[in-house]
This record gives sequence, structure tokens and C-alpha cells, in this order.
Amino acid sequence: MNWKIKALLQKILSTTKLGDNLNHIPATLNKKYHYNVALYQTYECVRKFSYCNIDLSTNKTALEIGTGYSLISAAVLSLLGFQKIITVDITEDIQFSTCKKQISYLEEPDILKIIYPKSIFNEQEIKSKITQLNEAHTLQSLFDIFNTTYIAPYNFNAILKHSKKIDYIASQVVLEHIPSKILNELFQFTKEVLHKEQFCVHTINFIDHFANPGFFQDKSISEFNFLKYSDDYWNYWAGNSIAYTNRLSHVFYLELCKKYSLNVVDFIGENYRTRKGLDAKLIHVDVLKKYNSNINIEDLTKYQRGTLIISNT
Repeated sequence: MNWKIKALLQKILSTTKLGDNLNHIPATLNKKYHYNVALYQTYECVRKFSYCNIDLSTNKTALEIGTGYSLISAAVLSLLGFQKIITVDITEDIQFSTCKKQISYLEEPDILKIIYPKSIFNEQEIKSKITQLNEAHTLQSLFDIFNTTYIAPYNFNAILKHSKKIDYIASQVVLEHIPSKILNELFQFTKEVLHKEQFCVHTINFIDHFANPGFFQDKSISEFNFLKYSDDYWNYWAGNSIAYTNRLSHVFYLELCKKYSLNVVDFIGENYRTRKGLDAKLIHVDVLKKYNSNINIEDLTKYQRGTLIISNT
């Protein structure tokens, strides 16, 4: 399906209060949706944490950027051993019934075995904590059980009201939806609040989301199709609350780390699907001007996804 059809639908949906929920419905029609969310979120949460040498034997606070529709990541951070979790988003999308369905899958053996090796708790303690979560009767009781603060909509000052210093910051395919100005504020905030020698891990998706698999996927376009267009043209089609992506590559995030004196422990670039590349000559000047003049243009389409591991030295 041509990407402009999906773009037009999302543009219309973005004008309504329920638009984002309606846009999310097709994904939930899969019978294994909640199990898949629990498995994916658990795996990604533990994977990101595993890159860091964080001692959880003393009280540690974690910040999750981008709660979305699931509390699985926050719950898993608690099961790993974080004493306090702050999870934030720009809109309040969490529903208790959804959370209960997804949390129930944490008892599945294939999900438990992901958590065990990295947790400070033994198997019985983890199962006991999951039982408590399953017995919760309200959203607030869930938050209380794993000592989580949910802030939506959030700003950086709101986070500081709950914790002046953070030991671990993480996000999962969220930063690509944040404008460059706010990204600058986030990386500056990270420099200011992240404890010395502690870690921040962001997994970022760099591709055009209209090329993502699904009913509305446009199989005819490159995964970097959106780099061909001017800012004005792209904003006309996708500059709304549902479809927005910042069209930035890993290079931009590495430049932010340098700008705010954050140490890049590692950047793990990935190409996780069959590539349908874009000739670098087709990249619009509006995209190029977001970077320093000495960049290698081919680097802007080098990776489809990447995990950025940062420490504050």
C-alpha cells in the first residue's frame, strides 16, 4: 500500500483525542498480542541492562523514557532489583486491564528465564513478586508494589521532583519520535542527573516507519525513503502526533554525546531486515543540514536500528 494512504489516515486520526488509540488497534488484533508484548519488552529491557555494570545491591533508581501502552519494562526493572522506577511519557496511555493481561505472562518459563540470570533475586523471590503483581486490584496498587512513579504527560522538572539523581536511564525505540530540540534537552538533562559512572541505554529505530511490516506497509519504498524529502513536504504528510519521526541517524546521537560530554561506551548498529537501500545522492539538503558539514553521507543510511550505551564520567 502506498505510504501516503497510511500517512493521510494517521493525519486524520491525529485530529481526534482517540486517534492514537484507534491507530494502535490493528496491532492488538493478534491473539498473541499481550504475550508478544511481554516477551519483547522483557527481552529488550534485560538486553539493554546487560550492557551495563550496575551494582543493584544498594538502592538504585531507574528512569524509563517512553512508557507507551505497557508497564512490562518497569515491572522487569523492579524484578531485576531496582529499588525505584520512574516511567514517563507524553500522553497517559496506560490501562489497568491491559497491564494485568501482560503482567500475567511474566510467569511463563520462557520469559522468567530471561530475567533470572541478571536479577539480584532468586527464582522463588521473583515468582513471589510476580504473584503480588497479579493480585493487584488497581493501577496504583501495581505502582506501589514495584515502587514506580508514572508521569504522563511529563517534563524534566517533573522528574526532578521525584528524584534529583538517576542511576540508569533507558528507552526502547522512542528517541526517533522526539524533536531534535527536545533531544538536546534530554541529553543535557542526562548529563546533569545521571550519577557519575552510571549508565544510559537507548535503542533507536532509524528507518521510515511507513516501511514497517503490517497491513499498511509500503513494500515499494526504501527503509530510508523519508530522507528524500524537504522538511516542509515531510511535515505536511507526517508532522503530526501519531506519525512523527525526526529522521535522524545514529550520527546525530553521537554528536549529542560529544556536545554534552557524555562518554559513548558503545554503539551497536544493526540491520535487522532485508535492506532496500537509498542512494545517498537522493538525501535532501534539509536532512543534511542537521549534521556537521564533515559527515560521511553514506553513514546516514548505514544502520536500521542501533543501541547507544552512554556513561557519565
